Amino acid sequence: MTIDIFLLTLGILLLYLGGNFLVKSSVSLANHFNVSPFFIGIVIISFGTSFPELVVSVNAAIKGHPDISLGNIIGSNIANIALALGLTAIVLPIIVKKKTLWIDWLTIFIISGLLILFSLNNKLQRVEGISFLIILILYYTYQIYETRKYRKKINIEKPQYGIYLSIVIIILAFVSLTFGAKWAVESGSSIAKSLGVSERIISLTIIAFGTSLPEIVTSFVAALKKQLDISIANVLGSNIFNIAGVLGITSIITPIRIDYQILHFDYFWMIGFLIILLFMLFVFNKQKISGIEGIILIAVYALYLFLLF
Repeated sequence: MTIDIFLLTLGILLLYLGGNFLVKSSVSLANHFNVSPFFIGIVIISFGTSFPELVVSVNAAIKGHPDISLGNIIGSNIANIALALGLTAIVLPIIVKKKTLWIDWLTIFIISGLLILFSLNNKLQRVEGISFLIILILYYTYQIYETRKYRKKINIEKPQYGIYLSIVIIILAFVSLTFGAKWAVESGSSIAKSLGVSERIISLTIIAFGTSLPEIVTSFVAALKKQLDISIANVLGSNIFNIAGVLGITSIITPIRIDYQILHFDYFWMIGFLIILLFMLFVFNKQKISGIEGIILIAVYALYLFLLF
């Protein structure tokens, strides 16, 4: 079991490093070709920070661990809101422009509702995965169309790395993510069996936290740079990709069996956190997440973990 704990820790570390460097090098490469920062934020960062979830879920589904595959996504989406936004808001209140995120809110609630609907037969089929990918393509198409309006009003940042170094780092990041996912899934499953804990709980907590680290770091850094819209856009964009992209791709590769407790407990906590966030932004605090509300998000997350165990 000691070896499994070491491999799980190493796997999560590789997922974090791989996701972090994938984002940095992808943004740097995009800047070399004068790609709009809006496009970078919408497509590259949301995809890059969600890539650990994609690798873990696909790997788990192929190896016959559906609870890890799905639990990782649900747990990650919950952690993204509770920890990425909660911790960030404690350090610096997050102010959001309502108009810039309406399509994100609409999309996340549509796909969350569809996820519950598609899961009622206790399995995500290939046709449902295709439906998710179609929605994701439409979402990205709209976002890319919107960026064209602002392209002439923005300045492209200086690339952090050279072109060839960016490509090398991207390749190494994918290698890191691949091995990180393999060790996280295999060791997480082994630890669960040793402790008599279900794979669902391991994936909803430890593995989900590990795959959410890129989102947590990205949101925190964006807030420190006063790019407050990016903090919440990163979380919403990542959560959208987790459901529509990760579960879409995974269920196309192999149908995912839905655990009863995930359907009747975890799904509703995931949507519950979305509703809490919506109320904090547009009802209680006029498009702002304060430090106190950040503490509330973390406290509710702690309650979820308590009930989970």
